[in-house]
Amino acid sequence: MKDELCRKRVISNNKFFLLAQISGSLQEVDITAPLNCEGYGRLRHFKRYPASDWIADPLPIDPSIRYLGLPDTDSVIAQVFQIAICNLNCWYCFVPDDLRKANLANSRWFTAEQLIALYLKEKDKAAVIDLSGGNPELVPEWTIEMIKSIKSNGLQDKVYLWADSSLTTNYFDKYLSKNQKRILSSYKGFGQVGCFKGFDEESFAFNTGLNPQIFRKQFENFKSLLKLGIDLYGYVTLTTPNIELIEQRIGAFFDELQAIHYFLPLRVVPLKIVEFTPVKYRINSIRKQAIENQRVVLKYWVKELDKRFSKEKRSLRICDINIRDDV
Repeated sequence: MKDELCRKRVISNNKFFLLAQISGSLQEVDITAPLNCEGYGRLRHFKRYPASDWIADPLPIDPSIRYLGLPDTDSVIAQVFQIAICNLNCWYCFVPDDLRKANLANSRWFTAEQLIALYLKEKDKAAVIDLSGGNPELVPEWTIEMIKSIKSNGLQDKVYLWADSSLTTNYFDKYLSKNQKRILSSYKGFGQVGCFKGFDEESFAFNTGLNPQIFRKQFENFKSLLKLGIDLYGYVTLTTPNIELIEQRIGAFFDELQAIHYFLPLRVVPLKIVEFTPVKYRINSIRKQAIENQRVVLKYWVKELDKRFSKEKRSLRICDINIRDDV
């Protein structure tokens, strides 16, 4: 029921969506570029090499430049909008708690047309629009309305649409009509990344505070999205309170991914957790250790990739890895 209540608080008439006001928030402290779109938008620099002690993150760089026909690059700038609620409470989330509770004191209702209008007023327009949060998957209609608005404004060849997902609901399948699903599957300028909030039940429960059994639902929800024809990718957070039997645990996670598609691990990127300002207030000694542990887990992630896939396959761009046997 919590998921349904969260959804109802940020959608109205399937057309209006409640977005977080970033200006004046604790999150603003960590943002280097000036906020835009009247304080409800921000620019994010996605970098292929986010840190010297981490592996490359090609998302959404490679899918966006492929769609837009741009030269190869190691970074892209995205226009970010954040839905004002989340059904999770991940301790490492870079968004302050008060921007994930649908608080009308620091949020505002928008249609997709109004958001695109704000975007078009900006002098420096990013080529990627990122629907973030919070958890955008709670309101899949937002994605559909943004696609429609992008097309109606003649931006379909100029903008790549990207969206986040926590993989904790099946709302794309549950709430979208057949026509909306056709819009989604036929629009090639859209990509979605689903984030696995841990690599096993223990790490998932530790990271989210949710029942560990929900961890399994993430795989079912990923399969559901894949069946809709979405250009789908994955993130995984490697923070864990302990690293006992870590090689076996990572191997088991790879097995789960490959049960969906043999090449799926090549479309999943470990997401490095860092201590943004909102995170620092939530850190205790155990979570501090988990941040350190992720570097150890990463070594076994890379080892597992090397074990299961050829060098040639691992060298392909992430958007060139096919995980749909019907294409």
